[in-house]
Amino acid sequence: MNGERKPTAVEQADHKITSEVNDERDSWPVRLIGAASEIGDQPQMRMICAATVAVGIAQRDAYLAGAGVRMLAAHTLATWAKSRIKVVINRRRPKDGDDPRVRRGDSDRHEENSFPSGHSAGAVAVGEAIARAYPDHAVVARSAALSVSVVQVPRGTHYAGDVLAGIAIGLIAERVSNAAINSAVQWAERGFAKRQRGISDDDATPVIRRAVALSSPRIQQNDGEDAGSSQPAPYSPEFIALAHP
Repeated sequence: MNGERKPTAVEQADHKITSEVNDERDSWPVRLIGAASEIGDQPQMRMICAATVAVGIAQRDAYLAGAGVRMLAAHTLATWAKSRIKVVINRRRPKDGDDPRVRRGDSDRHEENSFPSGHSAGAVAVGEAIARAYPDHAVVARSAALSVSVVQVPRGTHYAGDVLAGIAIGLIAERVSNAAINSAVQWAERGFAKRQRGISDDDATPVIRRAVALSSPRIQQNDGEDAGSSQPAPYSPEFIALAHP
């Protein structure tokens, strides 16, 4: 190993764990799963998020579109976080040299950017966003994200510690981005409600009156005739879908 500093006990343990499974790098199962795990790379994940938003818009499904926005936000934050770390931390990838040391540096060479795992950070962030929006599919979403993460070790692209760091970044990024979106939506809801309260029916434009009518539940008289809207809802169904996936 090059350099003056010797690997710490944690780095040595990380090296040992990774070395034990790294011999399977050229086996067909690892190569097959590894190729499939490239779906967790940044461009592919962003395409999946954008496609989710597009399908939601095309189908007029505000809930699906909102889930796509949250997936994209979580992935963006996770990508930003892991990139900030890679800018100041260097670590040689297992397949590119026998040096598990994590050290300060500013190299942008791919073989020196092992820590943390970007595949793990992005996949976990998106998987958690899907699990939050669709709890019935949480096991599938999280299992897929975990598979993308774990296979990076036998592939030789990351040490086990890199993957764990990436998973942590993905988990934190999803929760932070989700909380930020919830706060933004609640702020917009309060602003919209204040505007509604400040505009009387006589002063409101036809467009505003129409929007309020569409967002309000309808009341039926006993004879079945439509008696009009109840009190105006403070926000639209689209806001509700975005705020509470």
